[in-house]
Amino acid sequence: MTLDELGVEYLQPPPSRFGFLTRLVPYLWTAVAGLLPVPDLIGRCRMRRAARRLVTLRSWPGMNAKSAEAAQLAMLRLLWLQRETHRAVRGHHREAATMLARASVEGLILGIYCLRVPDAITKLHADNLKALGDGLAYIEETDLVPVQVIQACLARLGTPSDRYLSVSGMATAIDAANGNKEARSIYRRLYVPLSNYTVHANGGTLMRHVRSNGKLRRRPSRTWGRRSPARAVDAATGLMAATLAADAARPHEKLLAYGNRHYRRTLMPMVFMAFTGMGSSTRTRRMRDIITIGRQVYTYLWTGPASADSVETRTTFIRGRFVQVLGFDGDPDIPADSLDPFIDYLADKLARAVPPAQADHP
Repeated sequence: MTLDELGVEYLQPPPSRFGFLTRLVPYLWTAVAGLLPVPDLIGRCRMRRAARRLVTLRSWPGMNAKSAEAAQLAMLRLLWLQRETHRAVRGHHREAATMLARASVEGLILGIYCLRVPDAITKLHADNLKALGDGLAYIEETDLVPVQVIQACLARLGTPSDRYLSVSGMATAIDAANGNKEARSIYRRLYVPLSNYTVHANGGTLMRHVRSNGKLRRRPSRTWGRRSPARAVDAATGLMAATLAADAARPHEKLLAYGNRHYRRTLMPMVFMAFTGMGSSTRTRRMRDIITIGRQVYTYLWTGPASADSVETRTTFIRGRFVQVLGFDGDPDIPADSLDPFIDYLADKLARAVPPAQADHP
C-alpha cells in the first residue's frame, strides 16, 4: 500500500503568475528539513512497538506459507534494518548507513509486493531454488558431485525460476495492482541512485574516488546527507507497518503519518550529489553563492525591472545566473554545455511568465 492509496492528500498551489514555481516549495522544504536534526526517539519507539504487534506469525508454515505471511517477514527485516541503520548513522559509518538504507527501500517494495500479488510466495520460492542452485554450482568445480546431481535434487523441491525477480519488476506489479505510480516513484527516487552510486560495481561508484580537479581521493565523495539514511529507513518501516495494518483492518493513520513525515524529509540522492559535486564535499562558499544568485533572480523578477525589459533581455539575465549556479567548475569529464537545454527551457519559461509593464494613464 502506497502513499496515495492510503488516502494522503497533497495540497495544490493556487494559480498565480509564477504558479509553476510553487511546485518547487515541497522539494525546497525537503532539502532544508533533510539537513536539520529532528529528534524522534519517542515516535520511533511507538512505531516499532505497533509494527511488532502486526507480526502475528509465530512459526513459519513452510510450503503452506502465503504471500501475506511473507510480508510479515519483510516487516521483521525492516525493523532490524532500521536499528542497524540508526546505529551506523550514530557511528558516522556513512557508506554502511547508505547501503543499509538502500536495503530497507528494497525490503519495503518486496513487502508490499507480497501483499499486492497473490502468487508472490510462489515466485519467491522459485527464486530461492534458483539461488540455491547458483550457490551450489561451485561444487561442480571440486569434482565431488556432478552438476546433474545437484539439479536433480533441486527438481525434487520444485522448479527454479529462469531469472530473479527484479526490484523494478516488483514496483511495476505493485503499481499495476494499486492503479498508481507511487512504487515506481520510490524506486526511482531512492533505490536507483543509491544502487548505481553506492552498491553496484560500475563507473559511478569508481568516479567517487576522483575529485573535481582530477586528483584521486582515498575516501569516496558523499552520495547522501548524513541523516538521510535514517530518514529513509524510518519512512520505509513506517509505510510497511501502515500497509500491514490497513490490510488487517487495524488503525494505520499514525503509522502512515510517521512514514510520510520521514519520507518528506528524505533528501533525493541525485539532488544532493548535484549540489555537493560528485568529486567534492559540500562547500559553504558555493552554497552562499547559490543563495545570493537566487535572491538576485527573485528580486529581478518580482520587484526589479523585469516587467520593463524585453523577453530576450530577461532570458539572458536569468540564463547567466543559472549558468553560475549549475556550472561544473571546469570538470574535464563533463562538457560545459551539458545543461544548456535545461537552462534554456527554464530561463525562457521564467522570462515569459513576467507580464509587460502597464503604461500609466493620466
